Parts: sequence; structure tokens; C-alpha cells
Amino acid sequence: MAKKPNPVIQKAKEEAYNKGFANGFQMAQDNAVIAFSSKFEGLEKVPGIGPKIMEKIVNHFGRDYFMEVGAEDGKQK
Repeated sequence: MAKKPNPVIQKAKEEAYNKGFANGFQMAQDNAVIAFSSKFEGLEKVPGIGPKIMEKIVNHFGRDYFMEVGAEDGKQK
């Protein structure tokens, strides 16, 4: 016969797994945002991209996104 798992240990194991998964997901999401934002660095210096195109890009992704990314990098966009 198989031993029944201890419910206290089982609960602690599940909580630790869920917390680790949540932390890993958040870390991956943060890294993705940083990598994506690095593609926009210096974009305003590219010939043909002026204030109107930059405004369209910012409006498409959302001004909050650019403010959030700028705060993470330590600079304001």
C-alpha cells in the first residue's frame, strides 16, 4: 500500500511551487518589457521618424507603457 501524503507538507509544497511559478512569470515578463523597450531607444534619431510618427507609436502602445519602461530604466521617456 502507498503511504498517504502528509497534508501539511503537501500544502506547503504546493504553495512554494505556486509562489515560485508566479515569481518566475513576473521576472520573465519584466525582462520581455525591458528587451522590447530597448528596441525603441534612439528611434527618434532614425531618419524619417519625426514627432508625428513617434506620437503614433506612443499612442499605439500606450503612454503608460512608455512611462513605466522609462521608470524602470531610470529615465523618463
